[in-house]
Amino acid sequence: MHKVYFGLTLFLGLIASSVAFAGAGANINACVYLAVAPAEPITFKFKAGGSVDHCMNATGEDSSITVSKAGVSCISVGYVEAKASSTGGDICETDTSTWILSYSSSSGGYSGSTQAHMSHPFLSSNHISLSDSSPKTFVCGSSNLCDSTKQIWDAGTIGPLYIIFQPGADI
Repeated sequence: MHKVYFGLTLFLGLIASSVAFAGAGANINACVYLAVAPAEPITFKFKAGGSVDHCMNATGEDSSITVSKAGVSCISVGYVEAKASSTGGDICETDTSTWILSYSSSSGGYSGSTQAHMSHPFLSSNHISLSDSSPKTFVCGSSNLCDSTKQIWDAGTIGPLYIIFQPGADI
């Protein structure tokens, strides 16, 4: 009986530790929405991650896109995942994750950013919410413009999600 109990305890411990380290994660696309086509193509550079990132396992990668049409244009900035455990002396098991996504334009006329907070409540779905964002910045479940600063997606899946900036929305 002791061997069975020890084996079951070890097995459950391994399962718990593998679940505890994984946080909410998704393939993130950075997008811009232009109401009208620009007179000349504009290159937008996206910076994935920043100095205030907190409790993140993966922060994606920088990318850029050249836009010459009206509407939503997107490019992948890769996989982004929150850290959901308190390993290494941190308190990420209870702290809110913070991931920065920022952009600037080649013309120098546009720039902005947002802070994304990802979570995976125990035995629940994945959540993302935006804060401290440039005007009219939204997170959507597709590349269609939406008006949401929060999204929920199934646990065990990785999106994709679309963070859509609207350059010039504050003008």
